Amino acid sequence: MIQLHKAPLGAIPPLPIPSKGIFQLDVDSDIWQNVGLEGCYPDAPAWLADESVRKGIKLMLEVDHCNEEERRLSREQSILQEWFSMEWLSVQIALKSAGECKFYCHITISQ
Repeated sequence: MIQLHKAPLGAIPPLPIPSKGIFQLDVDSDIWQNVGLEGCYPDAPAWLADESVRKGIKLMLEVDHCNEEERRLSREQSILQEWFSMEWLSVQIALKSAGECKFYCHITISQ
């Protein structure tokens, strides 16, 4: 775009990014550099140019993650309650059966 004179005045070309290892980005990788973006584009989108919008997006994502975690924990709570209810029922049945067995075993031994 710069060579074709279609880029804004004063535009700085981005640093070349090697294709090898493109998916193994580091915090210090050149892809994160936004040199030349500031001031060149008067109508830049708010998510790019406005820091408060970027912070708002991050906070919105954090709220979304919290809501997702709350739903997950709610499902886990329901499953745990159902499991405990079944275990409690099994214990009650076992105790009742043990009491009956004790009664029947005592009668059989006594006779």
